[in-house]
Amino acid sequence: MLQRYDISLDSEKNLLLIKEFAVLGRKSRYRNYSNSTGENYSFIHEESYKVDIIRKAISTGRESLITELRSDNFFPIHSCVKIIAEKVIELFEDNSDPFSEVFFNDRALFSKNDE
Repeated sequence: MLQRYDISLDSEKNLLLIKEFAVLGRKSRYRNYSNSTGENYSFIHEESYKVDIIRKAISTGRESLITELRSDNFFPIHSCVKIIAEKVIELFEDNSDPFSEVFFNDRALFSKNDE
């Protein structure tokens, strides 16, 4: 499955927002997913976090941030949430752009494990 996460800082509300999207529908297993940005993504879920809580988690370490980002409703696999956490850290360190976009292809994860 192709997934996209939009990560943004809302400075007016003092929130970090993570929106989860996925390409829904059956696709041929032999299809090449080389261009994940050109797909039609459907909105799945949105999580919001208080900026102060995220800053504290970042100062404690990446694993603490991952624990804070995950919830009963939002629980990406570890290899994905590690990248999401890195993007969150980048957003907090670089104030120039309050938005980041992350793409994942589950097939790539399976093919790495098969090798």
